[in-house]
Amino acid sequence: MIYFTDAEIDQLISEDLPYFDITSLSVKFGSKIARISFITKNNTVICGTEEALKIFEKFRITPTLVSISGEQIEAGYKFLEGEGLANDIHAIWRTVANLLEFSSGIATRTRQLVDAVNEISPGLPIVTTRRSIPFTKKLAVKAIRVGGGHVHRLGLSDTILIFNNHIKFIGGFENFIQKIPEIRKRTPGKSITVEVKTSENARLIAKCEIEALQLDKILPKELKKLVKELRDINPKLFLRASGDIYEENILEYADTGVDMLVTSCPYYGKPAELLVNIEPVYDI
Repeated sequence: MIYFTDAEIDQLISEDLPYFDITSLSVKFGSKIARISFITKNNTVICGTEEALKIFEKFRITPTLVSISGEQIEAGYKFLEGEGLANDIHAIWRTVANLLEFSSGIATRTRQLVDAVNEISPGLPIVTTRRSIPFTKKLAVKAIRVGGGHVHRLGLSDTILIFNNHIKFIGGFENFIQKIPEIRKRTPGKSITVEVKTSENARLIAKCEIEALQLDKILPKELKKLVKELRDINPKLFLRASGDIYEENILEYADTGVDMLVTSCPYYGKPAELLVNIEPVYDI
């Protein structure tokens, strides 16, 4: 499970509560105890409840019910509840709701893709790219993981992935092939992946001493034929499909015979729909 620091939780809170909640202060709840509950409107893969509990703790809200991230919850199910001062609950309810809706939306989309692909190609990994929404990466990575997906590259320091842009600066594919031993010496123990956008370049690079090919924006019909050719050239080569892979066509790509599907689509879409209830309990 991904760990969020107190500083990260504080930053999240301060985005909506930089000083105080002027509305609650003007209404004067006094010492009323309230109960807040979060309920699914649709079938949802829950994500973010651990971080929600950290927010609860900072505002002295006692959790009375919680489902852990990764649970698939049916519509109409209460999965998080807590009690505390009405002022405190009103101060953080939107922050918690945003956190849960955003991350649960990604987790749910990921699980839907994973389940659909498993029907076509059981166990085929779905991995996401670095193309996440700015300032949301850590939460998005957690949501992808709890949804059953994986992360292609957490950052540029993780893996060697040679793009066309790199190839341009080293004199084209022929020159790159000559430089592979040199690249290995500079990064011992690291595997090398090369992205190609044409079948011609894929066949050329498949003959080289690399570990993986990323086949970018090659249509499923052509890709399925190409995968068979590449297996004949280099049976050990790990093949990834990437580029313009969405919910609408992911099953076509799952049927091409590649070893991995690389996509950004789980990051983008509607947040999960949740119902939030806040009710008075008693006065102290």
